[in-house]
Amino acid sequence: MSNLIADLSEENGRWTLKLVGSIDSETHQLMWSAEGSTALLEKLQVVQADSLWIDLTEIERFDSQGLRLLLNAHKEFSRAQLPIILKNPNAHLNRLFQIMQFDRIFTIEFE
Repeated sequence: MSNLIADLSEENGRWTLKLVGSIDSETHQLMWSAEGSTALLEKLQVVQADSLWIDLTEIERFDSQGLRLLLNAHKEFSRAQLPIILKNPNAHLNRLFQIMQFDRIFTIEFE
């Protein structure tokens, strides 16, 4: 059974959504919590965030459902001029992002 933990936090003005576990057909609905990406976007707009960092350091699996969620969020967040930065994808996930050309629409950073 797959498991996913999504934790939104703020530190020194940087809003980070830390994802731990697997994003797949069983867990993808947990990525943004019950309210969805639109509610997350609204919350970030209220607090005047300038970006959203998605920390992928502890992601074990990431399937097409996760890719679809990221693309949909990118569309929503782009309209609001709020960039999404993908942080620390593992080597496999980073290669997948390159193949799918996500590295052209998202900033991908390693720390």
